[in-house]
Amino acid sequence: MIKTETKISCIIPALNEEDNISKVLDVLQKIKWLDEIIVVDDGSTDQTALVVLSYKSRKIRLIQLEQNLGKGGAMAEGVRAARNDLLVFLDADLIGLNEDHLLELISPVAFSKTADLTLGVFAISKLNKNAGTKIANRAVPWISGQRAIYKKQLPRLKQLAKSRYGVDLLITRSISKNRIKVVKLDGLSQDSKEQKTDFFTAIRSRVKMYYQISKMFRAFHRSKT
Repeated sequence: MIKTETKISCIIPALNEEDNISKVLDVLQKIKWLDEIIVVDDGSTDQTALVVLSYKSRKIRLIQLEQNLGKGGAMAEGVRAARNDLLVFLDADLIGLNEDHLLELISPVAFSKTADLTLGVFAISKLNKNAGTKIANRAVPWISGQRAIYKKQLPRLKQLAKSRYGVDLLITRSISKNRIKVVKLDGLSQDSKEQKTDFFTAIRSRVKMYYQISKMFRAFHRSKT
């Protein structure tokens, strides 16, 4: 167990993750140095909120949004509610999460002070059913959902709230490149959208996600011209 005076809030945006969120919470609730875990249910139509409420740990908090605000909106609500300055963001559908992964994310920001933002990427150890997700994650780390950052380094909450799937790119582009560190998270992965739902729903969701990310990218490009 690590010893640190820095209190840490973990924020998890979740949309229809009733089958996956427990894999993440089971691990996080046992990490003694993690001060609070905030799950933001982004207007789910399944039982995500009930799964979260079934946990009796005092460190787990649920924010239930009545309507879907998008990933950026959910993250903004989590930041607004967080009691602590050091924030860890995680996806709700991670597979193989452990305490070491959290340490890898926070160490460059909280201990060595070599980064203002860490981006966690999946290791590609062998080809398996999650290989495509791992390769995409390694290829574009700037949109990784696994990251650590201090509140003061974030863009304004209003910007986060309206950025939807572009939120990860927004945060990454707000930090100087030489203050960003990419860390490899061995043994961690997540199911693809196609594995969690039917093919056509997954395709629509993926198109929507990349459209919103590209929209954010174009906005950054225009601001430089």
